[in-house]
Formats: sequence, structure tokens, C-alpha cells
Amino acid sequence: MPHTQRAPASPLLVLAALILGVCVIQVANGILQILLPLRLAEAAAPPLVVGAVASAYSVGFVLGCWAAPWMIRRVGGVWSFAAFGLLAAAATLLLNLLPDAWAWVGLRVLMGVSYVGMLTVAESGLATLSPPGSRGSVFSLYMIACKVAVIGGQMLLASPNLSALWLTVLAAGCYGLSLVPVAAVRAPASAAPKGPAPSPWQYVRRAPVAFAGCLMVGLCNTAVTGIGPAWLAGLALPAAGVALIMSGIQVGSVVLQWPIGRVSDRHDRRLVIFAVSAVATVAAFLIAAFANPPGGAAPQTVLLGLFTLWGSAALSLYAICVAHANDHVTVEETVPLASALLLAWALGAALGPLLATAAMEWFGHDALFVYVGVVSGGLTLFAGLRRLISGPFRSEP
Repeated sequence: MPHTQRAPASPLLVLAALILGVCVIQVANGILQILLPLRLAEAAAPPLVVGAVASAYSVGFVLGCWAAPWMIRRVGGVWSFAAFGLLAAAATLLLNLLPDAWAWVGLRVLMGVSYVGMLTVAESGLATLSPPGSRGSVFSLYMIACKVAVIGGQMLLASPNLSALWLTVLAAGCYGLSLVPVAAVRAPASAAPKGPAPSPWQYVRRAPVAFAGCLMVGLCNTAVTGIGPAWLAGLALPAAGVALIMSGIQVGSVVLQWPIGRVSDRHDRRLVIFAVSAVATVAAFLIAAFANPPGGAAPQTVLLGLFTLWGSAALSLYAICVAHANDHVTVEETVPLASALLLAWALGAALGPLLATAAMEWFGHDALFVYVGVVSGGLTLFAGLRRLISGPFRSEP
């Protein structure tokens, strides 16, 4: 029989497939974000080794920001997503075969390359298919779905019936399964990047607040998610308590992500970034002040509330920054822009855990959230100044 080419799927179906594929990836990330630091803590690894493993993932992320547009340009989005997903699954399985912490550094680099490749495909597709008037809402929905998936992955660690070996195998399986929804639909023809990759700097000049926000998210959020479990374990909290508090970060952002996205569709997104980063700054300093008061560690419920407040702001920023940056580019520029934004995040994420652990080495255990508060406070000032200097901006619907 002659082969009949399928018609492209509807944009709504493609959006759903992309979001579902990334959600399955986030289940794996939720498992590994807590499992790996806890395994390092159980092995009594020095803080700098814990930071090196966390930063290795972000170093791979930086490398992936250059590799992803190159791969998409040559083989297309779906094949690129598949290749990166299989690489992530293989590297995750090798965590059990190579238990040395320094071997994990190399494996986490490969996993970071893979992760950014899959995100570049997904986020450029979301930007292409969402109009400016609802872009903040689309990216907020995407982030909510991803955060729910992360929470599900993290809560699996509270099960006493799942060993570290099985959790790692489950994470690898999730990376493989993420290929199914993305490969099952035929996306409309997209404007893939052609010719030499543009310099990320040209996009920074168009939307500096967006790039500063992505950089801050990398500097702060990865430090908290990468070091936070071990930091909480240093307060003598049980593993189930650590998982609960770290999940509170995601729960807080899920609750506020959608309203924040809707507000950003109706107002200058820089004002939204200013307000949200200000809340993150205050929450970080509150955690630093109340985490270890005189007379003993703060109760678990207090820490859960403060972490939830911080997460509701800090983890909601990335979607608004991405939407703000995409307000300034054409459809043809969505792939290189997605890579440039991820690069800004990755540069911060590569440095964040190392800077945070260095602050803890120099100033003590409680310095983690002082560092986070100082960095997020810098974004608050920058976003406010940019809005005052350049005036209001609204993209065309």
C-alpha cells in the first residue's frame, strides 16, 4: 500500500504531548534531586563533593545549551528529544554501577546535557504555539504540571518499600518513557534554526530582566534543591521529613504559578518579576533567621511553611522570565532563544551550588539562605530599576 503522510496534529495536542513528555522527565528529576544528595550524605561525603555533584549537572546543562540547537538543526526536534532521552536513561542506570562520587560527577554532566536538550525542544515548541496574550498562562500551566510531577517523584522516597537501587532504575525508566508522547504526535512544521547559531548576547540586550531572572533562578534554586536535602539533614531531620519539606517548595509554586502567570499576561512582566523576587528574598532571610534559633532547631512545621513560601515565589519566576523574553522575538528565533535562556539558567546553576557551599564553609551552616536572599535581592533591585528607566512594555496580542 502506498504510504500516506499523516496530517500534523492540532496545536493543542502537540502542547499536551510536549508537556506530558517533560512531566515524565520531571518524575525522574524529583527522585534524583533528593536521592543523590541523601546517598552522598549517608556516605559522609564532604560538602564540596556534594556541591561538585550538584554543579556537574549544571555544567552539562551549559554544554547542552550549545549542543541542543546544533542537534535540532540537523535531525529535527523529535529525533533530538529521543537521542537526549536515551542518553539520560543510560547515564542514570550507570549511577548504580559506578557508585564512586567522582564518577557521578561525569554521569551528571551527561544527564545535564540530555536534560537541556529535551527542554530546548519542549520550550521552543511551547513558545511557538502560544500567542503573546496567553504565553504567561501557557508556560505557567507547563510549570505547574512539571512541579506536580517533581512532587510525585520526591514523595516516592517516603516509601519504605523502594530501595535506592529501584528508585534509580525507576528514574531511568521515566527518561525512556518520556519519548512516547513526543514521538506519538506529528507536530506542525516549525521554523528550525538555520545557519550559524546567533550569539546569546543579542537576546540579552532585548530582554535583560528575563535573562537576569533566569540567572538568579539558577544561582538560587539549584543551590536549594541540590544542597537543601543535605542542609536539612544537618538539622537532624529524618529522611521522610526532608522529603516533605522539599516537596513543600514545589507545592507552594504550584499554588501560585497560575495566578502569577495570568497577572503577567495583563501587566508588564517586569513588575511581576520584581514583586515575586521580592517575596523570595524575604522568605530566604526568614529561613536563615528561623532555621536554627537559640535553644534548638526550628520545628518541622515552621520549616515546611517557610520553604513553601520561598518555593511559591522562587520557583514561579522562570516561567514569567521565559514568557517575557519570548515577547521580544519572532517565531523563527524561539529555538535559539530557548537555548540562550537555558544557558543563562545553567551558568547560574553551575556556580550556585559551589558558591553556596563555599559560603557555608566560610560562614557556617545557616549561610545557605543568606546567600539565596542576597542573590534574589539583587534581581529585585535590577528589575525595579529597569522598569523605572525604560518605562512600561506590552507585547502585541
